[in-house]
Amino acid sequence: MMKHKGILALSSLAFATLLPAASIQIDANRSAGKINHALGGVSQGGNAGSYFKPELAAGLEKLSPKLVRIEMITSSLPHKLYDPATGKFNWEMLDREIETIQKGGGEVIINFFGTPEHLASNPKAPVPAFTPPTDPKAYADFCAEIVRHVNLEKKYNVKLWEFWNEPSGNYFWTDWHNNNHRSFFELWNEVYRAVKKVDPSSLMGGFADNSQYPEHYEAWFDFVKKSRTEPDFLTIHYYGDWAGDNPTEPANYTRFSDRLLEICRKKFGKTLPLYYTEWNLPAESVNRFPAEQVAAWIGASLNEMQKNDRIDGAAFFRIEHYRDPYSSLFDQNGTPRTAFRVLHFFDTLPERALTVRTDELPGVTVTAAGSPEEVALLIARYDATRGATSLNTDMVIRHLAPNRTYQLEISRENADNAAKTGEIPPQKSTVSSSASGTIQLPLELAPFDTVMIRIQSEDGNGGDTAATRN
Repeated sequence: MMKHKGILALSSLAFATLLPAASIQIDANRSAGKINHALGGVSQGGNAGSYFKPELAAGLEKLSPKLVRIEMITSSLPHKLYDPATGKFNWEMLDREIETIQKGGGEVIINFFGTPEHLASNPKAPVPAFTPPTDPKAYADFCAEIVRHVNLEKKYNVKLWEFWNEPSGNYFWTDWHNNNHRSFFELWNEVYRAVKKVDPSSLMGGFADNSQYPEHYEAWFDFVKKSRTEPDFLTIHYYGDWAGDNPTEPANYTRFSDRLLEICRKKFGKTLPLYYTEWNLPAESVNRFPAEQVAAWIGASLNEMQKNDRIDGAAFFRIEHYRDPYSSLFDQNGTPRTAFRVLHFFDTLPERALTVRTDELPGVTVTAAGSPEEVALLIARYDATRGATSLNTDMVIRHLAPNRTYQLEISRENADNAAKTGEIPPQKSTVSSSASGTIQLPLELAPFDTVMIRIQSEDGNGGDTAATRN
């Protein structure tokens, strides 16, 4: 047997001496639905143009995110979408980006955000694109023309169209505090109607705001219900940085989304699909969180969202270096960071989710997927409690093929390596299942720890098990 730091792979010969119960138990024979890989999506950020940079495009091809947000399309500089001098659109960059994303298996969500130069109401503002358009109808027609090109002319079949970005901060929408947000809601009406007229199959959603302020969505729901412009889906944002007096914990993602969906149900008599189109631990802060804490936040948040089963997708912000040294997928040179490694593991989980049972372990979340032939697990411990220490537990995988040798791969993001850049190869060894088809591994978890485990049968014939028949 081979010992790894924090985890020990045991052969079936050692089972007689092990404790009879385990804190983390996985049943390889019982399905728990499907892994929602759209939770491992990415958000580029305004004016980023990440897919146009070769070193980033190569990394994104390895990740193959299943949801990609193209932000700020109506005023994005890298896309060079519209020339006000000639009054003509240039679709080259947008077309290239959509085709690249879809080729990698990703669903595109396009964000109508930012007022184009020729429609900005205050050209002298610090960022004219964040001022309301002088002519709301002209802006709506501008958006509709994008939909017409993308879906009718090019037939890319982009379904998700998102309206604006974090307006309630009064920075990205400078008129927010005037007249109960009426100008913002009226612009939604104009864009909604123009888009639906061009392509009734397109889905309109919004408005990508801080999930801690449901009262803003509630006011929007009241307005659009009277206007008969009810959204087709909802988008919200949340960063651990924004917690304020609330607990800074990954469970906030499900807590805030459930709260908003309940308001939606009360207002509309139904719930709507919901997407986090930006999420992370750091927002604007720099060097506030160590790398291992960022990694554990990402792993635990993905586990919480997967378990919740009412979040349709999530786009991690951000692809390329932003401010904090650990919060993006890649550094300034396009080299992968800890965020890439954690998202990549979630992205490669098998489609079939497995049942997981855990004891009361502080801050520990688990997602498991696979079959008796291959099981993959994402285990994250996020425990920010003052004085938290490492804990020792056991992980048991049951109903594997009996007396079988499995290849074992272990990756870990912790204080020893999370700050490193690049792709870190997993530690590899073998482990054998018992006569009852069980593998047990003792596991040590630091307060901020992310462990990625994959076991795969060396023999492709797993026998006639219930799982292989399903």
